[in-house]
Amino acid sequence: MAGVTRKKAGKDAADSADGAPGRPLRGRATAVPLRSPKRGAASAAAAGPRSAGPATLRARAPRRSKADADRHAPRGDAAERERLEEQCQRLERRAETAERMLRETVSTISHDLRNSLSVIVVSARMLMRSIPQEGPGRRQLEAITRAADDINQLAQDLVDAMSIENGSLKVGKGAHEVEPILDRAIELIAPTVALKPLEIAKELPHDVPPIACDRERIVQVIANLLGNAMRFTPKGGRITVRAEPSGNDARFSISDTGPGIAPDQQPLLFARHAPARRPLGQGMGLAAFVTKGIVEAHGGTIWVESSPGQGSTFFFTIPAAGLSVRAAP
Repeated sequence: MAGVTRKKAGKDAADSADGAPGRPLRGRATAVPLRSPKRGAASAAAAGPRSAGPATLRARAPRRSKADADRHAPRGDAAERERLEEQCQRLERRAETAERMLRETVSTISHDLRNSLSVIVVSARMLMRSIPQEGPGRRQLEAITRAADDINQLAQDLVDAMSIENGSLKVGKGAHEVEPILDRAIELIAPTVALKPLEIAKELPHDVPPIACDRERIVQVIANLLGNAMRFTPKGGRITVRAEPSGNDARFSISDTGPGIAPDQQPLLFARHAPARRPLGQGMGLAAFVTKGIVEAHGGTIWVESSPGQGSTFFFTIPAAGLSVRAAP
């Protein structure tokens, strides 16, 4: 009987292990005894009755901390990562050094160039005083003066453009009356305007508020826009400079009677690498990029309205000064 019983138990175990018709397996792992061909039945008999029954196994994954993971990470990967980080830092330092050296070089060249140009401009204008309006050499002296003025402005624009690009442009914001700013900008370009000649009109209502600005920078903006208008306005033409209140801002406009700007060219006017000239329009080149940067540094906006053959008007806004700030002339 014992042999029969043992055989039956073995059969039930085998049925259960195969999934039929014994008990279903639910959430347990069943161990099935393995027999080596060499050991044969003796091994099964020595194992006893338990070897034929089901056994429950519990598996637990080993717990590893982050420190263990770092400790077991491949050393080659960590070393490579550290090497790349050091290389990136080294390249960043080199780039910063190169940029600083470039700024210093451009600033030095600009300063020396402007000093030399000022001598050329002053000498040319003194010579023009001694030459009649239609006298020989007058036109050549005018061309020399215009070219020197353009190079002088370009030298300053190069320095300012680099400051705008790297975010180092600084503007002070005191409260200033608008009229003296307009007068100073007109005064700066007056000698060049006299060479054409042109008419410059100033329109300024009495209710224009003082503005919060860096006075010299806003003079520079207006002078740039006036110089651009003058360059493309024919002899006998008219340029109008106007300032008026606009909400919490003062809005400035410079209008001319030049050839105007084609609509498809207008979005390119204030780009960093915009072409200097256009078939039917005005081109400020680098000065437009600098002008836009200065206006935006004050919290203002700048735009243009123009149609071919009808002239152009450049607008920009500057925030009004707070009531608690006393306006300076």
